[in-house]
Amino acid sequence: MSPDLALREPSIGTNRRPKPERARILVTDDRAEILRLIDRTLGDCHQCEFASDVAEAREKLATAEFDLALCDIQMPGESGLALVDEIARDHPNTAIVLVTGVDDPDVAEGAFAMGAHGYLVKPFLPGQLQITTMNALRQRELELAQQAHSKALEDRLQVLMDRAPVPIYIKDRDRRYVLANRVAHESAGLAAGELVGLCDVDIMPAEAERLVAESDRRILEQGDSYEAEETLRVGDRQRTFLTVKFPFVDDQGEIAGISGISTDITEKKQAETLREELAEARERAIEELQASRQETVERLAKAIEMHDAETGEHIDRMASIAAFLARKVGLDRDRVLLLRVAAPMHDVGKVATPDGILRKEGPLTPGEREEMQRHTTVGYQILADSESELLHLAATIALTHHERWDGGGYPQGLSGERIPIEGRITAVADVFDALLSDRCYRPALPVEEAAEVMRRGRGTHFDPRIVDALLDHLEEALSLRG
Repeated sequence: MSPDLALREPSIGTNRRPKPERARILVTDDRAEILRLIDRTLGDCHQCEFASDVAEAREKLATAEFDLALCDIQMPGESGLALVDEIARDHPNTAIVLVTGVDDPDVAEGAFAMGAHGYLVKPFLPGQLQITTMNALRQRELELAQQAHSKALEDRLQVLMDRAPVPIYIKDRDRRYVLANRVAHESAGLAAGELVGLCDVDIMPAEAERLVAESDRRILEQGDSYEAEETLRVGDRQRTFLTVKFPFVDDQGEIAGISGISTDITEKKQAETLREELAEARERAIEELQASRQETVERLAKAIEMHDAETGEHIDRMASIAAFLARKVGLDRDRVLLLRVAAPMHDVGKVATPDGILRKEGPLTPGEREEMQRHTTVGYQILADSESELLHLAATIALTHHERWDGGGYPQGLSGERIPIEGRITAVADVFDALLSDRCYRPALPVEEAAEVMRRGRGTHFDPRIVDALLDHLEEALSLRG
C-alpha cells in the first residue's frame, strides 16, 4: 500500500454513520486520488472498502461478501483482469465494473464477456461514476431476483415431478440430464440428484444408448415427438419402457432440449397401476397449480381452455387483436406487449365454472348465468396478490373484461373510463372474435353482421374509441385471425 493510501485509509468513512441497506462496494485502484474521488462520490450512499492491489482485494473478498467490485485494470504487479475473472467465477453475486485509463473496445468486449456489469474510462466525472454504479447494482439486483425466481419455479416443478409415479426428466441439447424426478433416479439405480449432469452413456450400455441417441437427435433437429416401447438394460436389470419424448422449448420458442416421460411396463399389472397413479398425479398437479397463484397460471389457463382446438385458437386470436387495438389507441410498446401476454388469461376463472354450464347449448337460467358471471371474480382471486406486473394486469383484465361502458356490466358495474383501458380493449377483442367463431349455441356470424353488432354496442357496451379503432382498421384486424 502506498504512503498516501496508508495515511488516508483510516479517515475513509470515519465520521459517517452506517445507513441501512447500503450496498457494500470493494474498490481496487493504486491511485489515491481515484480512491478519494470514489469515496467522496459513493461513500455517503454506500459502504466502500478499498484495496491498492489485487492481493489486498483477494484478502477482503475472502472475509466478506460485496455487492459491487470496482476494479482498475492497469495496476502494478498482477492485472486487474485476473481479479475480474476470479470474482466472476468465485463470487457470482458480486457485480463488477471495470476502471481503465485506456478506452480499448477489445478490452471492454472481453470484460463484458467475463461477466462485467459496467466500464469506466479515466478520467471520469462523479456523475458518470454514480450512474455506472447505480446501473451495475440494479443489474445485479435484477439478476439475483431472476435467479431466485427461477430457483423457486424449479423447486416447485421438482416437487410436482417427484409426486409423479413414473420417470420424468429433461435433457439439454448436449443430451445431459438437467432435471429428473425421484422415480427417474430410482430407475437408473442412482441416489436423488446423482442423475443430473450425467448423459445416457454414463448409465446405459452402448447399444441401448445408441437407440436413445437416435430418437433424441430427431427431436433436437426436427422438433419431432417420439413415442415407443423401449427395452433397455439399466443398471443390472433389463426393463421395458413406454417412452414419450418431445422438444423442450425455451422462452424464445427455440428447442433447448428434450423432455421425457418413461413408464415402466415390464409387468402389465404394474403398468396399469402406474397409469392410474399418473392420472391422479396430473389431477393433483392441476389442482395445486390452480391454487398456487404462481407465474405458471398462464400456461394453466391456456391448457384448460384448449380442451378443444377452437377455444384454444380463440384466445390466441383475441390476444393478437387486443394488442393490435392497444397500439391503435396509443398504448406504449411495453404496455402492448404486456397486454398481449396477459389477455389470454381473461377467462382463467372458468376453471371453477361447471362444464355443463360452459357447454350448454341453450340459454342459461338466472342461476346458471350468475354462476357463469362468477368467473370474473374467481379469475381475479387466482391471479391477484402477485408481485408480477404481468399477473397484476391479468387479474385486472379478468375482473373487468365484462364491464360495460354504460355501467351495465359485471361484476362491479363500472362505467366509462373507470374501467381500466386494458379491460375495455380485451372486451372488444374478445366479443369481436367470438362473434366470428362457431359456438355450441350458435354458428359464426358473417363479418358484416359482426361489425354491425360491434357498431351497435359503441358507447353502450364498448368504449367508442376502441370500437372506432376496430372498425376503421377492420381488414387489418381480420387478417390477425389467420
